[in-house]
Amino acid sequence: MARIRSVHPGLFTNSDWVECSPMARLLVIGLWTHADDNGIFEWKPKTIKMCVFPGDQVEIETLIQELVDNSLMRSFDDGGK
Repeated sequence: MARIRSVHPGLFTNSDWVECSPMARLLVIGLWTHADDNGIFEWKPKTIKMCVFPGDQVEIETLIQELVDNSLMRSFDDGGK
């Protein structure tokens, strides 16, 4: 379920953040609204795209990989999920 979140102003000068494209940066903010209180969400690219960029033509897998490459997110397995 989406949540109301605040974006800390320091994010905009974070060295990993500024290495990302504008759409990847927007994805980070969008994921925060869909993650739980621990920052965890299901790694389902199609679902993520529909939640964050429903009307946009974006390559969500590319954006996700960009965030992983810049240490802004990572995947992990939790009981097969």
